[in-house]
Amino acid sequence: MAIGAECDLQDTEIIDCITDNLFLVKNSSNGGHDRGIDAICIESNIENNGMKVHLFNCKCETTFEHAKKSFPSSEIEKIVTYIDNLMNRNEEWIENANAILKEKTKEIWDLFDNEYPQFYIHICSNLENGMDKNEFDRLQKSLSKYSDIKILQHNIDYYVKINNCDRPTNINAKFKVAEKELFEKSDGDIRALIVNVRADELIRTIVDDEEIRNNVNFENYEIIKEKAIIENIFYDNVRLYKKNKTRINRGIIATAESKEENSKFFYYNNGITVTCTSFSFPKISQPTITVENMQIVNGSQTLHALFEVAQKDVECLKNIEILCRIYELKDAQYSSRIAEFTNSQNPVTSRDIRSIDYIQQNLERELRDLGYFYERKTNQYEDKAKEKRIDSEKAGQAMLAFYYKSPNEAKNNKTKVFGDKFEVIFNEDITAQKVLKAFEIYSRVETRKDQIKKEIIKDNNQYEENSFVLYATYFIVYILGEIKDILEVDNRLFEDYYNIAFELMKKVVESEKYLKQNQYTNANFFKSIRPQQYIDKYFKILNNNITKDSISKLPKIELE
Repeated sequence: MAIGAECDLQDTEIIDCITDNLFLVKNSSNGGHDRGIDAICIESNIENNGMKVHLFNCKCETTFEHAKKSFPSSEIEKIVTYIDNLMNRNEEWIENANAILKEKTKEIWDLFDNEYPQFYIHICSNLENGMDKNEFDRLQKSLSKYSDIKILQHNIDYYVKINNCDRPTNINAKFKVAEKELFEKSDGDIRALIVNVRADELIRTIVDDEEIRNNVNFENYEIIKEKAIIENIFYDNVRLYKKNKTRINRGIIATAESKEENSKFFYYNNGITVTCTSFSFPKISQPTITVENMQIVNGSQTLHALFEVAQKDVECLKNIEILCRIYELKDAQYSSRIAEFTNSQNPVTSRDIRSIDYIQQNLERELRDLGYFYERKTNQYEDKAKEKRIDSEKAGQAMLAFYYKSPNEAKNNKTKVFGDKFEVIFNEDITAQKVLKAFEIYSRVETRKDQIKKEIIKDNNQYEENSFVLYATYFIVYILGEIKDILEVDNRLFEDYYNIAFELMKKVVESEKYLKQNQYTNANFFKSIRPQQYIDKYFKILNNNITKDSISKLPKIELE
């Protein structure tokens, strides 16, 4: 759960990150040392902020009694030893590690050749107390010689917060208007109010204390530091807060904390959008507004960032005013439309914004008629059988590789699925059958990847020869897409054509290895466009004579 939340990964992507020896042994009958590192996620060029490497050490207890313990101090030495040897590129030390940890470690070393990444060490557990403070301080001190390492703890409270937004709850609040000017408009089943509200007043209305949310005469704002945000108030918001990871959020915090700039916050910020079942206020100057069943559908980033500021110095908020649009809705359908249109003005288009698109909703209905559950939103049908769920992002990636000849983008730039490739992939001609075919091809390739992974992880020689398959899913899907006219999705024919695609991919890797020699790594190769260039060149040589025998006779080639 922590891996998915911190790195924005789906289940199959999370599995590819796991280096834990017990997990690998359970799934492959073999393993090796994991050096105290249970998972590694490498993020590249996040919003042009450079490389990020996330290292996870996880502990899970199965009883409440054991969960009262603190995080094992013995794990500190393991983490420190791994980091020291990682930073010193100690290849001998990593040699008897399990194959996945070894591969991930070498991938990190490849990063060092171009830029030094930011490292995040995540201490994850379902323990009540997490890591003892003295032990945590010891870990920080041991790693203080490395300037680009941050240590984050995730204990039981963290997981509760992740899960506490699964159902909306009734949230009421009262707040004062900052200025006497307000604008009200009514149009049948929608009523709107536009007002300016002071930032500390808004922060008061989102804390997990009903008495504070309804106390318009509240004065002791320092107590806000002891409170948490009631996350259910953002249930209808299409965006999840990314803390201060993004440039926009860091800018919000910097402006709010600046004594010179925070009074101009109103002019720099788009404001927030609130929906509710009703609002009321007396017809007086600077009235108190009472809001029932309040949802913030736009402004999550702003309010979370300001709440972070309040934790440090709530006085910064007193000079900040925010434009607040409040919509009283009699018809719930308007809530999703307001969420879509107010968020679409943001330059970053997200999966959740696109989830309301009518084509996405049509696909959900059509696929349901075929017995499948199309997840427009992440884990929308998590209670359904896994084999009947179709994730919209994965389906989009599969179609990008299978139909639209873009395996590199599908693998390395999946944001394009709901970004500038959205209208290409999910166009007017899209059908449930077309989605289903590409997704089933992708799923079968992933299944074969997992099977091969279990086989090669037992044998270093096999791993050296065939580990490319761990990176090649979308390129294999692309190959299958190129011979799709003769491809039918049934078990027998799929195996035949998969084996052809696998052998062609193997020939591609052999050519690149021959060229690069000791400089070759799977990670670097499959981040480039070179795999597709090799594939296309081999297709020209084969001239539609695509068989295992013809592929076996192909020579090693060089790209022009």
